Amino acid sequence: MLEIKQQGATVEFSGELNCNTVVKHWPFKLLDTLPKQAEFNLGQLRHVDTAGLAWLLQQLAQANKKGIVLRFTQMPTQLRNLAAVSDVLPLLPTD
Repeated sequence: MLEIKQQGATVEFSGELNCNTVVKHWPFKLLDTLPKQAEFNLGQLRHVDTAGLAWLLQQLAQANKKGIVLRFTQMPTQLRNLAAVSDVLPLLPTD
């Protein structure tokens, strides 16, 4: 299960971001409600697979197209390791 909550410019993710949960959030309409600088707080994610990582990269690309500067905060170690192994860690705007 994946839970997503928006609080102003911050979108908080909790649960699992994986092939089963990302399809329920496609397209991700919350991007349309974000200000020009926003944050994805990933600190409460328990598990992310490659589909979840790809989904985050897609949201980053969509945000860039909309002129939104997106930052990922509190990235879990498991996600950071997956991004490093996938050679995409430098693409993620992390804290």
